[in-house]
Amino acid sequence: MLNIKKLALTIAVGILLALFIGFLIDAIYDSPKYEDFCTPSTRPMYEKVPYPELINTSNCPKLNYNDSIYATCTQDKGYVAYKTDNNGCQVNPYCETCSVEFDKANKQYSRNLFFILAPISIALIIIGMFLALEAIGSGFILGGILTLIYATIRVFGDLSKVMRVILLGIELALVIWIGYKKIEKHQRK
Repeated sequence: MLNIKKLALTIAVGILLALFIGFLIDAIYDSPKYEDFCTPSTRPMYEKVPYPELINTSNCPKLNYNDSIYATCTQDKGYVAYKTDNNGCQVNPYCETCSVEFDKANKQYSRNLFFILAPISIALIIIGMFLALEAIGSGFILGGILTLIYATIRVFGDLSKVMRVILLGIELALVIWIGYKKIEKHQRK
């Protein structure tokens, strides 16, 4: 029965510690918001337009898909957006790249988050190795591992295939080494 209590305490400490670290970082270091990059003025597709009973597209000017904006906008990783006139017709195409800027800021945020959380995770794991109470120490180790997993997931999609393997290899070696040291310490007792 005592082992179940220790296991429950370990899991509780680990999960709550990881959540605490995650929410603490979120409270201190704000993530980019889509609305900061793509405001309603840069999202004409969401503009409020008069709602005619029926839009007769035959009265709308024909869109020229051979216009150079379609090719250059694709190269700029944007999308072609249109202003909407009072009749509900799409006019004046332009290249909208606000989501590209948001993606760039979000990738930088995820990278920075990894570089903040990885050392904290490692510190939690190391602290857990030295805590006298086994259940609390194991909880710190679990919390550190969960935080490291979260940090890795945030940055993983932005890494090349080679960097993914290197990062996971380093993390795996670290966890194995820590596990080995923890088991070795436990066996000496």
